[in-house]
Amino acid sequence: MANQIIDTTETTSISSDDEFEKRILHSSPDSDFQDNSVNENDWSSSDDVSDNDTDDKEITYHHKETSIKKNIYWFDGHYLTDDVYVSSMTRFERRQACYYQEKLQEIGQQLRKENLILQPIYKDIGYHVESKNTFYNKVKQFMYQNKSYSIIFQLSRSSPTVSQNHLAKMVERIETTLNNLLCSKSINERQYMAMKIDRSTVRMNYLYFVSDTHKEGIPVQPIIICNNGPTIGISRYLGRLLGLLFNDATHCKKFHKAYNVIHDMEFYQKSGQLRPTTLFASFNINDLCINFSHHQVMDALEQFLNSYISSNNSIQGMTINTILQLVRLVLDEQYFIYNYNLYRQTAGSASGSSLTIPLVYIYLFYWQQNILQDLLTKNELFFGYRDEAFITWNRSEDELRILLTMANSQFSQPIWTITHIGSTIHFRDILITNDNGHLRTSIYHEETFQRLMCLSSYREILQPAIKEDTWTYLRAYFLKAIRYCSDQHTFNEEKNDMKWQLNRYQISDIIFNEAHAEIIHDFGTSDIDQPQTRSNSF
Repeated sequence: MANQIIDTTETTSISSDDEFEKRILHSSPDSDFQDNSVNENDWSSSDDVSDNDTDDKEITYHHKETSIKKNIYWFDGHYLTDDVYVSSMTRFERRQACYYQEKLQEIGQQLRKENLILQPIYKDIGYHVESKNTFYNKVKQFMYQNKSYSIIFQLSRSSPTVSQNHLAKMVERIETTLNNLLCSKSINERQYMAMKIDRSTVRMNYLYFVSDTHKEGIPVQPIIICNNGPTIGISRYLGRLLGLLFNDATHCKKFHKAYNVIHDMEFYQKSGQLRPTTLFASFNINDLCINFSHHQVMDALEQFLNSYISSNNSIQGMTINTILQLVRLVLDEQYFIYNYNLYRQTAGSASGSSLTIPLVYIYLFYWQQNILQDLLTKNELFFGYRDEAFITWNRSEDELRILLTMANSQFSQPIWTITHIGSTIHFRDILITNDNGHLRTSIYHEETFQRLMCLSSYREILQPAIKEDTWTYLRAYFLKAIRYCSDQHTFNEEKNDMKWQLNRYQISDIIFNEAHAEIIHDFGTSDIDQPQTRSNSF
């Protein structure tokens, strides 16, 4: 091998005590100065990703592991990252880093003392505190019930190179396939470079768990980190390609900014499609992402490609057979480390893979294509974001439920969880209401099942965004309210809610008034409080 392949047995499969705690705090001291001038990115939701991140739009931030996150541990005492004392840091930054280290050590000590664990919240920003015994029992139950993960080898100190050897064999198989495809001109040089393995950074995927406080019982959610896995290049390239093909074939509106949904809903209303009886339905495909049959997905993908790709049976120079071969390669090479064990995922796909979501949607709509054809009418809207989707529906609720139930019965496992059907629905952080044929939108404030357990040591360092940077938070909140609220009444309600939040955290109303005044100035309007709609300037 030209370059050494990194073995990550010790760094990614750590003891059960500290196994999942490789997360950086959101109140990290390494924050840059931010310009408060108005720009389009200010309109984005707090969980929207950067527009420059074109490869992994379907991946939650839990999967976006940085080099800093890799070196944070909660329970072993190493709370500073390796580069805390680098020469590029100023004296103030080093002093601040030491301060945070002390606070993190206090938290770690208190967690150990009270037998608690601090976990990131799934699809949210924040942390959930829970008994370690409770958390690990949930993890054990998940691993026991889940049939998609099979143990290949139990790692031990007596066999320290097993994971590295297995990774080397994976790399060899994948590189051989890519080289053969390049030599046979099945892929071109550009595609090869996009898919090839970076031997200097490649490592085994690994699994950890986060808490889903949005569901009753606060279940655990598996997160597979595969940012430097051997198939990540193939997954990114094919995920982007298949996602675009599916969206075009099904008229699915994929978006990366939450307010794009509002724009399309407004157009839907203006075109006369939003009627007093129009229903909204949302569903989640998260469970299917973990459990889908590889054989059935490959059949559905082949059917989709044959029905969509032109007569020459190729797209971007790749034939259908080449695409199928590469997808099968990714699904076959799904290995990861968890709790000193080497696993293989034999069903579903890695949550951190860009290929997972496009494959699942293709499976949904092309495994039994005739059943779900009614959902793909051009007159209705179909929105997809990560593992969530919602549709508009202009027939009866009974018809919709019958269709969805019938679709579920045709698959070997439940394909989706219907989260809501009705005239009011929330999608991401937007509340959407059909008020007798009139569109109403506002900010959705989600309630969680999280118990409010907050140890005294946390309050200073694990601060909510409103405390960490009040000015930036207020500005973003105002901009979101302007973009989301469809009328002055809902906008005023958001202002009142923000004032309540400030009072809750003992923040002066002066800051609120100053941020409010700056927004007025930036938008060039003399009175932001006069009744008007979102289509006008606030």
